[in-house]
Amino acid sequence: MAPNPIPDGPPVRVDGPVSISVRDRLLVEWVVQAKVGDALPAPYCYASSPLESVIRTLTILGVIKRPERDRTWTSLAVEASAVAQAWLERHPADGVTDAAPG
Repeated sequence: MAPNPIPDGPPVRVDGPVSISVRDRLLVEWVVQAKVGDALPAPYCYASSPLESVIRTLTILGVIKRPERDRTWTSLAVEASAVAQAWLERHPADGVTDAAPG
């Protein structure tokens, strides 16, 4: 039997407070304030599929749930805008760090 590839060390808490990067917070704030036709912020505007990149990031952050495959981008954007405000209220700005996203 092969040895356990996971090194011994102190336990890591996965249920602790979430560390939000400045870039992530700015994206969520932009989603709340965005109007139809607004240009996406950098670096998302440079992606091959900018809206998909934003939705993916919002999903990773837990702002929105993973969308079903049959959802339209328009319905996802409307949902994200509505849900992002509640997410901001649950994640005050004092939890923002300058740490690079992991």
